[in-house]
Amino acid sequence: MSVPPSRNSVRASPERSHPASPLRQVYAGSPGRVLLDMESANLTPWIVLILLSAGGSILFESRLLGATAGILSLMLAAAWVWFKLSLEAVSYERRFTDAEGLEDVNHETRAFLGEEVQLTLRVHNRKLLPLNWLRIADTFPAHLELQGAEVQVNRVTNQGELTSFWTLGAFETVERNFIIPCSRRGFATYGPATLTSGDGFGFFTQRARLQQEHRLIIYPRLYTAAELGLPAKDPFGEKASDQLIFEDPLRHAGIREWQPDDGLRRVHWRASAKHQHLLSRIYEPSEEPQIQIILNVATLERYWEGIIESKHELAVSVAGTLAQIATEARMPAGMMANGYLPGSDQEIRLRPGRSRGQLVQILELLAAVTPYASQPIETLLLRKAPTLPWGATLVVVTAVTYDALLEATLELAHSGRRVLLFSLADAPPERPLPGVVVYHLAQLVGDALMVDELTATRLLTRPPL
Repeated sequence: MSVPPSRNSVRASPERSHPASPLRQVYAGSPGRVLLDMESANLTPWIVLILLSAGGSILFESRLLGATAGILSLMLAAAWVWFKLSLEAVSYERRFTDAEGLEDVNHETRAFLGEEVQLTLRVHNRKLLPLNWLRIADTFPAHLELQGAEVQVNRVTNQGELTSFWTLGAFETVERNFIIPCSRRGFATYGPATLTSGDGFGFFTQRARLQQEHRLIIYPRLYTAAELGLPAKDPFGEKASDQLIFEDPLRHAGIREWQPDDGLRRVHWRASAKHQHLLSRIYEPSEEPQIQIILNVATLERYWEGIIESKHELAVSVAGTLAQIATEARMPAGMMANGYLPGSDQEIRLRPGRSRGQLVQILELLAAVTPYASQPIETLLLRKAPTLPWGATLVVVTAVTYDALLEATLELAHSGRRVLLFSLADAPPERPLPGVVVYHLAQLVGDALMVDELTATRLLTRPPL
């Protein structure tokens, strides 16, 4: 399926640089070198040979033995100096170039699923002394292919590792180019790297670590509105100007005298106690249409029983597509999911906004989301809906539908919320859902079923180990 051309504006726009993302990390590693250790070969035979040659030259007055002792001593001294200077003024760099020819910014590169990124490894020897040999063991993600080289899994660290060997002359720079197919959504970390070198005779070696790391952020695949079956005009329904203007209980504008129609929920009890009579809160109207995307990361009703990876990836792609459509329509969009950020207990939640980097933040959250749910999606809906702006349209994206989820959407619709349900289930909901706009993405569901059948066939036909 084609990807909307506007995705390029996401990568090339100013917000690509440094949006304040919930996933933003500042790498504490210094780009400088950190010496790990130094090793030397067994020099005892050489030292004994030098001493015997020196002693023999004195005892037998032999110039040949004296010259031998002197040459061996000079060779060891030269090896020591060469070894000490081997990693001095040597730089190792990684450069990532995306499909649009843009280089990485602040050690981060962004790409979409299915694209290719060029990786350039560059070693520069900025000194007169040649670098006879250099071995670099760089940490690479094991789940991404590297065309032109093979990434091995380090059994000690259980991480991918690319080992390369280099030889450089005085003031020489060598570059090697590779292609990274972005075949899997997520965050990939490159680095740190370990450099090993020494003298040309093999007497001494030293290892140093380069702490600098790079991140490759792979966004989910995006579709067009037509591929989702959405109308080109008003894809999320009627505009706010055609709807009733609701008051937003989260936007407090002041107080006024209490009226019988206000009800007790509107009473400002603290101000009423202070002034000794009932006062009501005044709320600002929610005139601006907002989109709150709520992603169900689970692919089974009992989410602890397993996952269907193809369905999960489709749900993530649909959520990203809806975020882009909302942004292009100049509608504030937010993101929420029933999961946690990787490596933390922080919920995946981003309130609707129209900042320049809002879409990038949403795509970064979708790049990081995993198929492991922290709670049922219906629990998240009923718990978080009261904290959202009253006029926001709740867009639920799910790969599975079941009674509890449908009941939650109906309850929200009956309470006055505008609810859209994007379903990737095998079949559309059988029961009517008054007040809920349902989109059953049958064309995408067919693609997912084909992928699942192909995976099952491969598992059945896999040769025995």
